[in-house]
Amino acid sequence: MSSPVPSAQRSANRARVVRALRERGAQSRRALAEIGLSRSTVKSVIEELLDDGTIMEVSDADRRIGTGRPPTLVGLKGDLGVAVGIEIANGIVRAAVCDTAQQLLSHDAVPMDDHTPPEATLKTAGTLVGHMLDRLGLGRDRVLGVGVAMPGPIQRNTGVNGRATTLKPWVNVNPYATASDAFRLPLVVGNDANFAALAETTWGVARGMRDIAYVYTASGIGVGFILGGALYVGANGTAGELGHTTIDENGEVCQCGGRGCLNTLANADSITQKLWRSHRDRLSIADVIKMAEMGDVGCRRVIADAGRHIGLAAANMYNLLDPELIVLGGNLAPAGELLLAPLRESMARRAIHAGDVLPPVVVGALDEHTVVVLGAAAAVLRDTERFPLPGKKQ
Repeated sequence: MSSPVPSAQRSANRARVVRALRERGAQSRRALAEIGLSRSTVKSVIEELLDDGTIMEVSDADRRIGTGRPPTLVGLKGDLGVAVGIEIANGIVRAAVCDTAQQLLSHDAVPMDDHTPPEATLKTAGTLVGHMLDRLGLGRDRVLGVGVAMPGPIQRNTGVNGRATTLKPWVNVNPYATASDAFRLPLVVGNDANFAALAETTWGVARGMRDIAYVYTASGIGVGFILGGALYVGANGTAGELGHTTIDENGEVCQCGGRGCLNTLANADSITQKLWRSHRDRLSIADVIKMAEMGDVGCRRVIADAGRHIGLAAANMYNLLDPELIVLGGNLAPAGELLLAPLRESMARRAIHAGDVLPPVVVGALDEHTVVVLGAAAAVLRDTERFPLPGKKQ
């Protein structure tokens, strides 16, 4: 007769299965056996988690194998708590609420002046989240944690926003400390591109992949790296500042003090400014993309130029890190092939061709209005140590 599994080991096994479900969503039993546990152990843990109401079986008709029955998956139940995501962006504050089954329950936004002090911005964000929870009939006790996304790098050693932050009232501010005072809930704070990468690996085109680069275009251009299945932020939190890589040593001076940064050539502001002399109008980037799609040659030209510049930077990034997929998101993503075709061409001329294969470069599945705020919620859903499930042994 085999001896029973010790309590500590059983708890550790449960924790591994729950962590996998929080990170990857609903999984087949076979997939869960790949996390390093035997099939018999996975079977035992799943039965235990089903019995205590932590997980449920999910029929996945979209994942058919051949002509047989679709596999039955297991996933966390959605009523175990919620994760709140908040994005502090230029001109707007967004919020989202997701449950433990990775379902988006609600999202909303309010305009916000870029010069608003951090404390006032977070007060507005807190009010927005409070209204959303009230509409959902949820109390604060159901919130596992809050993820807050910021533009620009957050210095890992000090927790302070660096000078490259595009929201100038937040420069030299510790967003974690400020948000902790405002929300009084378990908290994680991070860069917008990093959280966007988490969203795309949780819900989007990079789901299940372990090495991806998510190029996020907004007021600046940043990259969120998922390397070896984990978010990579660098020793001081500044990994992925693609917009501040030098493209033209004799180019325009950037806000960071450098010269010829990618941001001065390919972000939304630089694209629209290039059209001022020819179009005599203050176009938004959405206007430029729409006009390009309608055949405006000037708009098509500046988008293609931006694609080529981003492709040069992406080639250098690929040569260093070799991701299996590059995803474009943010306000330039709606340009689609108008931008991606010259980007790929520029990248192919400069990237090393290991095996003569370059990674696919695709537009993300999540739009610019939800990707970052969903990623902020995903950061909470994926972190089993800082944000445990209430009342459940993990």
